[in-house]
Amino acid sequence: MQIAKLDIRINRAKLNPNPVRDALQTLSGAGNVELTLETDGGIRGTGDVYFGRVAGAVDALAALIEHVLKPLVIGTSPADVRGTHQAMLRETEYHGSSGLAMLGISAIDTALWDCLGKSLGVPCWHLWGRVHDRLPAYAMVGWLNYDDVEVQRICAQAVQQGFRAVKIKVGYPTLAQDIKRVKTVREAIGSDVRLMVDANQSLTTTEAIQRGRAFEDLGCFWWEEPIPADDIDGYAELAHALDIPIATGENLYSTHDFARFLKRDAVDIIQPDLRRAGGPTALLDIGRMADAFRRPYASHGGGPVQLNIMACLPNAMYLETGLLSPGSKLRLVDGCAMVPNGPGFGWE
Repeated sequence: MQIAKLDIRINRAKLNPNPVRDALQTLSGAGNVELTLETDGGIRGTGDVYFGRVAGAVDALAALIEHVLKPLVIGTSPADVRGTHQAMLRETEYHGSSGLAMLGISAIDTALWDCLGKSLGVPCWHLWGRVHDRLPAYAMVGWLNYDDVEVQRICAQAVQQGFRAVKIKVGYPTLAQDIKRVKTVREAIGSDVRLMVDANQSLTTTEAIQRGRAFEDLGCFWWEEPIPADDIDGYAELAHALDIPIATGENLYSTHDFARFLKRDAVDIIQPDLRRAGGPTALLDIGRMADAFRRPYASHGGGPVQLNIMACLPNAMYLETGLLSPGSKLRLVDGCAMVPNGPGFGWE
């Protein structure tokens, strides 16, 4: 069984008149790059990369996949997915196996695993050895552009849908505004629902320590990405100065980046992003490495791929998702997302 075709499709997002915003940026949407692999036996696997902003990125990524990565994939077997992953890392080393290169590697890696699972008629967790059949899930619903009434309504809706944890954005110009936002949301969700806070790299280390102590006093469950993602010294300082767990990792681009943070004791909860960290091959390695350091894994982003990966990690802690939309295939039971049972990364 060999990969015979790789098709690339660009889907451009329509302009959103009311884009969401965090403390770093406005996420106006840019669309996604979707790719489909097909074997000589007609088995298909899919992977995609979504961009929250930067409209031209979809064209740049599609070109990189077509001209740099596709030649490495055609003619290989889905069963050799780890070897293909290494080949793509070597090929992109000259200009850097991060950024757009890593996003392309991740999409192909996802499609290869999806193809392998479908060729055997089993979910991908079946290939890796399952630990969990469900994972606690939280709803990321508290965007910074929502006023008090809107954020309370949406957070309360998440609880009504069955979530037992929600995350909100902070990083307002003043600590007083952040405290007000946390108290406002707490009024809406009650005392039994966990509340996480995320500042999206917007603060200095000194500010992050000051605000982290306030969030400790308010009973927040974790303090996410308060300073620039590559500031390993700052994260080490935060982790040692605060009792509230420090969560980060969505903007780290390799297994080696996570190794440095874990070795420096600069993170309490790792949060790998499927796109940026390198696809399922890398996320499985990162999760197992974190488990060796006794650090929990909480996903950045959700969906069936992350659920399959987390099902196989003893240290899996929380799946991130948003509100459940009508027709959503994600099923919550007692605040937990049920792991998919479809072949590859299919839901059912």
